Amino acid sequence: MASSRFHKAKQRRAEREPLTAHGHINLVPLVDILTSIVFFSLLTYTGAAMLNLTAFDLALPPVVVTGEQARANAGQRDTLTLLLAVKIQEGKLRVEHSGNGQPFLQEIQGTDGAALDTLQTVLAQIRQQYPDNADVLVVPDDDVPYDDVVHVLERAKIARFTGISLANRARATEVASAAGGS
Repeated sequence: MASSRFHKAKQRRAEREPLTAHGHINLVPLVDILTSIVFFSLLTYTGAAMLNLTAFDLALPPVVVTGEQARANAGQRDTLTLLLAVKIQEGKLRVEHSGNGQPFLQEIQGTDGAALDTLQTVLAQIRQQYPDNADVLVVPDDDVPYDDVVHVLERAKIARFTGISLANRARATEVASAAGGS
């Protein structure tokens, strides 16, 4: 004797009745929704908090020099000024300066601990050679990890440079030209 559809549906309802008789609610969809809300809330909050931590206004105010200051500093124009730059590139560090009219360039391969030790030694030697200069310019490439920049800044500070400046290079731009019909 074949059972009818009605009989099968009635049997299924009878099997489910003990689950819904006391008003039980399926909590799985509720937990899924709450988990999604918490996850996206944390992502949004962390992004906003990190934006506040890493956003720096690096624009310096204009410097106004009075006539007295210009006359007082006129005698100091004869002293040697050193332009020292540390360029952080993918997989290497470049130390450049313009002291004594002779350009200095040293490339240090890698950005690991040994390369940072070598950088610190080179910077310390330059600092000893030019004791009046306490300024260094750190110029990272666009694709350099932030940790490498921080490590270089720390090593410059350990080498007793007090005027550490962070610069950025002009980003590479690609010019797209429209193909002409000629």
